[in-house]
Amino acid sequence: METMIQKGYKEILRRQNKLEMELALIKKTVLANDESNIKPSVLKRWERISRDMDRGKAARAFNSVQEMKKWLKNL
Repeated sequence: METMIQKGYKEILRRQNKLEMELALIKKTVLANDESNIKPSVLKRWERISRDMDRGKAARAFNSVQEMKKWLKNL
């Protein structure tokens, strides 16, 4: 069994923290647009995007949090 080096472990922790921050941002954005304000056509588009991302078809990679925020606002 191979032992993980400290540098690798710290990188994993950094990435995990980054993902948790991004998830919190997504959650905040969704809660700000509660369901009563979401049009059915927009909801269908979001569901399609989510389904495609789950299947790996519409994977997104962001270089910065600002880029991700911009993408979320344009949904």
